[in-house]
Amino acid sequence: MISVQPNRYMMRLISRTLPVMSFLFRSSLEFEQRLKPFYNDAVRFARSTARSRSDGDDLLQESLIKAWRAYPRLKNADQFKSWLLKIISNTNISRSRRQWVKRMVGLEKAEFIPNPESLPLEEIEVVRMALSKLPVIQREALVMYEVLDMSVAEVASSQNATKSAVKSRLARGRRRLRTEYEKL
Repeated sequence: MISVQPNRYMMRLISRTLPVMSFLFRSSLEFEQRLKPFYNDAVRFARSTARSRSDGDDLLQESLIKAWRAYPRLKNADQFKSWLLKIISNTNISRSRRQWVKRMVGLEKAEFIPNPESLPLEEIEVVRMALSKLPVIQREALVMYEVLDMSVAEVASSQNATKSAVKSRLARGRRRLRTEYEKL
């Protein structure tokens, strides 16, 4: 599993975002405590689903603000991770719609996704580029399942889909990832 090391930019982003959110919400301390164990997963997910690292950071910031605002309405705190990833996912979809980006989903299936830990740094960039060419829904399913080690049921809950739909997205995403990867 890849760990995300906070850099100056990220720390500045957090230090600017958290005071604003703390002002807006009474339950800020509780929210921060719930967020801490899943923060690295949220960063990886946002960066993986967005087209670039900076877009991923913007997506994360926008999603954290939405999550903080919606936190008082969270009914089951045990599902915080799925809930947060769903907010990131929905925010990404909304941003894509605003940009009028529409993608088509293929019907192929395959058994391929490279393990990022076993690849050299330049190869990881190639995998990221291939991953960025996948449709949003497939990319999200692959990242949640393969990178964040979520179960099919958790991915289904996060994407508001059935387990069989998630399995199809994973199979199609793997197939398309292989095709995009081989092109690069």
